[in-house]
Amino acid sequence: MNGPTFDRTAPAVASWTELPSALHGLWDTCMQNQGGTDVARALTLNVIAIADANDSSHSNGETSLRSITEQLQRYMPCRAFLLLLDDSAETETAELLATTRCHGPIRDIVLEQVVLRIRTADLERVPGLLRPLILDDLPSHLFWSMPWPGNEQSFDTLAGLCQHAIVDSARFGNPARELPTLKQRQVGGERLTDLSWLRVQPWRRALAEAFERLDWQPNTPVKGMIRHGKHARATSMLLADWLHERLAASIAMEPDGNHDSVGPDHVSLQVALSTGTIEIVIDLEGDKLVTHVTTPSHCYLPFRSAALRGNDAKLVSLAIDAS
Repeated sequence: MNGPTFDRTAPAVASWTELPSALHGLWDTCMQNQGGTDVARALTLNVIAIADANDSSHSNGETSLRSITEQLQRYMPCRAFLLLLDDSAETETAELLATTRCHGPIRDIVLEQVVLRIRTADLERVPGLLRPLILDDLPSHLFWSMPWPGNEQSFDTLAGLCQHAIVDSARFGNPARELPTLKQRQVGGERLTDLSWLRVQPWRRALAEAFERLDWQPNTPVKGMIRHGKHARATSMLLADWLHERLAASIAMEPDGNHDSVGPDHVSLQVALSTGTIEIVIDLEGDKLVTHVTTPSHCYLPFRSAALRGNDAKLVSLAIDAS
């Protein structure tokens, strides 16, 4: 049996005031030329995503948001509002398109996408624009795909439209200051997920498996080191904080690691048990984590595990699933 195919409508342009009727027009477009077969809307959530329109890197900005929604439609059909922050935007227009999943005679709309280029001054208008367009019976998620804002009101304005917010501390300018802000919000009850916390999970799992090879005793002194590159500052800080909370470990940070890695490229711990010191070492080799455990009397065979949980689209879907 052949798998489904995906048909995308040609982009349509509408003014902000015409958005309700333009969205209804997407349904009419998907119904055309179907030989009488029905089309169903299979959407399961609303997504509001914001990025800097002038960030040209592949992993950020407009390119990243469009790629994420294109992948989300395959396993999380959604109505997606992509907000591109661009203070040079001259017109209040939006681009709309829809994707239909086709499997034999069955046709389901799996993506309704609205792209708006907005100026910073327009952020306070966004709730009024989007609230009538959000599907009320579906959960709503915000993806803040930018550095943490100096004026947090801009984040709160959009987060107020959603039950859950997703950020990516890998994009933060000063994670040492901003990660505690996120944690404070989470402790205060906000449903807030950091993609960097999902990225660090393979290291946490490797460490947990390593500790199965020793007889851990509470209050055992633990010290260690995490080496990381430029893009893994937030991930490494989260891992260091987790080790401190779980083990009261004293962790030194070395920022001279692999700049291309999204996580630490070397983690080492020395666990001072009464029977002797045990060393745990995790090295990043390609897309694998290689973990060594050495005791005073035994050197275990290293074990390997995957270092990556997926691309940003996969991480966003995991964040939504876990919310």
